[in-house]
Amino acid sequence: MSSGGAQLSMMRQVLAERAEARLSDAALRLLVEQAAEVLLLVDVTGRVLVFNAEAGRQFRIAAPSRVEQGELPGCVWVRAEDGATPLDVSPLTRALAGEPVFEERWGLRRPDGTVVVLRGGVFPVSPEGGLAPEGVFLRAREEVPARLDATRAATLLAEAGALLGAELDAEARLEPLLRLMVPTLADAGVFFLGPAGEAVRAAAAVHAEPARHVAMVEMLHRYPPDAADARGLPSMALSGRTERVACLTQAQQEDVARDEEHARLLLLLGLTSYLGVPLVARGRVLGALALFRTEGAPGFGEDDEQLAEELARRVALSLDNARLLSEAREAVRLRDEFLGIASHELKTPLTPLHLKVQLLQKQVEVLAAHGKPVSAERVSETLEVVQRQVRKLTSLVDNLLDVSRITAGRLKLELEEMDLASVAAEILYRFAPAAAQHHCSLEMHAPVPVLGRWDRLRLEQVVTNLLSNALKYGAGQPVRLTVEAEGRTARLIVEDGGIGISAQDLPRIFERFERAVSDRHYGGLGLGLYITRQIVEAFGGSVTATSEVGRGSTFVLELPRGDIPEEWLSVTEPLA
Repeated sequence: MSSGGAQLSMMRQVLAERAEARLSDAALRLLVEQAAEVLLLVDVTGRVLVFNAEAGRQFRIAAPSRVEQGELPGCVWVRAEDGATPLDVSPLTRALAGEPVFEERWGLRRPDGTVVVLRGGVFPVSPEGGLAPEGVFLRAREEVPARLDATRAATLLAEAGALLGAELDAEARLEPLLRLMVPTLADAGVFFLGPAGEAVRAAAAVHAEPARHVAMVEMLHRYPPDAADARGLPSMALSGRTERVACLTQAQQEDVARDEEHARLLLLLGLTSYLGVPLVARGRVLGALALFRTEGAPGFGEDDEQLAEELARRVALSLDNARLLSEAREAVRLRDEFLGIASHELKTPLTPLHLKVQLLQKQVEVLAAHGKPVSAERVSETLEVVQRQVRKLTSLVDNLLDVSRITAGRLKLELEEMDLASVAAEILYRFAPAAAQHHCSLEMHAPVPVLGRWDRLRLEQVVTNLLSNALKYGAGQPVRLTVEAEGRTARLIVEDGGIGISAQDLPRIFERFERAVSDRHYGGLGLGLYITRQIVEAFGGSVTATSEVGRGSTFVLELPRGDIPEEWLSVTEPLA
């Protein structure tokens, strides 16, 4: 009985020890799986004995059965400082050779192309008293750069505000501002400028690594941004929405590249994550701030996004204020220039007007003193000069009033049926004396009536402006006027053989107070063509100009003929 009791007691002890061992194994496995560090145990044959969940998360591979020559399946050990350069010997291989690896940093390029930086050690595992290791044990954790805490973020915002406020030319501050953000907030950054629908350009670019900075500047120079390309980063950011790409893969970068060389330069930058923030001021997109991080850095988080958006908001307001200041200065310059020109132009007819009236007054006084009457011929001559100068003054004042109406949106049109060819012929007849004075011959080609619905007064004003412009700048050369129709479009063409307009001046001749020649030699307020364009556009038409210096200019006016009967479109009878 005592022998049976002893056996039972021994069985209970053995069972208890086995249960304790199983519990210890289970607890150990649980601790390994829940560890916040990468834990990897490999025997000398390369068989993987332990591969915890954190290892799977960091290496982004399933638990492998074996490790060949110290390399994990699909992964490459690289330098932590340069994710493009592989290590000569992997830490696992060194430990298997019996060399303990204490607290080092390595990079690991994962199968998806991203790089993680690990800090840890690899230790040979040997049996008690043994010399040759039977395996190696790796423990490591991801090296995460210190987060941008509230104090550093506030400091960055304060320094950015001081930088933007120190210079009226906000665009000149963009590169120094990027150097505040890099590497505090990102490893690389680019400011793209260009309102939506317009050409986009890289205004400033900075990379934390000098060699890669040179490559980035070269890439942006050789491959300028194209907002029309939906694949490009500027297009993404200029959409007006913040965009964040946590993992910028090699495939994504190759997809936005325009050719192999572009892809090479892009991949050379080592970009792994992207944050694009639009620069928006007063509801208008002015450009974008593109920030990037490189190998070993975590992706951008919500805090980073909020900080970047606040920085972008301040930059956008600074740029917009600089634009408004520039426009205000330009407006003041134009105003002062216009006042000077207007004063001169208004004084020009007033001077002979004053002299003629003063002369007539003296003549009347002298003749009256001798009891003689004033001759009707002298009075008529003076009144003719007065009338001519008053017409010039009236024209100048009318132009100013028209500009005021156009600016206020009060330009009204009273439409009626008329023939454009007849209107042009009448204006041409009025200009015959002026053409003779300028030694110009006037020619007109209008074989058929061109009927439509327009405002006669404004139409006459347009034709008058174009003809007077041709006579002024084409003195001594013939001026030709053509009227024709094409379906529901009427066309009037005014050609002169005068001094012409240079290519750089041509785009601005229809702007207010603009002129392509010296006002000293040709005079005028610089309003005629501006008013012409505004009236034509009010009709729903267009006016364009082509010119070559020394070979004259051609102005083409196209007007919709309005709601007219179909039979008007087939008028073929020549003018009487």
